[in-house]
Amino acid sequence: MSANRQLDLFVALIGDVPFRDEREAMSAPLVALSKNKRTRIEWEGPSGQKVLVTAPEDTGIATIWDYDVLLWAVSQINEAVNAGLPVSARIEFHPYNLLKAVGRDTGGKGYGELKAALHRLGSTSVAYESRSLKSKRRNLGRFNLLSAFKIEETDEGQAKAAWLELPLWLFEAVTKDRDILSISPKYFDLTSGLDRFLYRLARRHVGRQAGWIFTFRDLHTRSGSAQPYGQFARDLRKAIARNALPEYSMNEIEGANGPSLAFNRDPAKIEWRQDRRYKL
Repeated sequence: MSANRQLDLFVALIGDVPFRDEREAMSAPLVALSKNKRTRIEWEGPSGQKVLVTAPEDTGIATIWDYDVLLWAVSQINEAVNAGLPVSARIEFHPYNLLKAVGRDTGGKGYGELKAALHRLGSTSVAYESRSLKSKRRNLGRFNLLSAFKIEETDEGQAKAAWLELPLWLFEAVTKDRDILSISPKYFDLTSGLDRFLYRLARRHVGRQAGWIFTFRDLHTRSGSAQPYGQFARDLRKAIARNALPEYSMNEIEGANGPSLAFNRDPAKIEWRQDRRYKL
């Protein structure tokens, strides 16, 4: 079978799969950082890009913990592409294996949370607007974070089989654009939504460089936080004091535009895995 042929269904790989994230989604507020229900997030980026995230009241916007499902799916597709296997946007999987991979409870509690996450991802709509500096054209569009999913259960409520379908933008970012970055498996140990946001932002912008600086104000808007700026700044300082991010250390500095956060790549936090394709 040709490696370029797309299947109707891709069966998820079993075993330890290196984690990946989609680059552009790492610095825009596509999900909520709190588990408190939200139905709207608006953001305008420094280059004029605009994002509007909405969801119905019954589900609310997907959270950054729900996004673990997409991180798992992106990682699965990426590993298959690396291995020369045919892939599809529709992934067949067993909920137990997904939950185990991202460090979640694999019993009834975790399964219930997974089902709720799939509903929120499928209900979360993102409208965007961006401008190309080269072509001087605007790009407008809308997508959902998850196109579809299905779970088959026994009469007792136990999962027998499941599939999910990635939206085209995310599937092509992995398979065609290859616009992905490795992320630390320790990311899934972060219990703070703010810490998770900060790690993904640092991984996207700092990468292998020495460091990067964001103002507190910029971080407030990029996070999509519903908190007033003052409360967000207090929580940001607590995150800096925790210093819990894999790979990176954080320090507050006084910048020309007010208090700022400096990310620095920390050699003491960098680890290697036996799989040499994956460097934290």
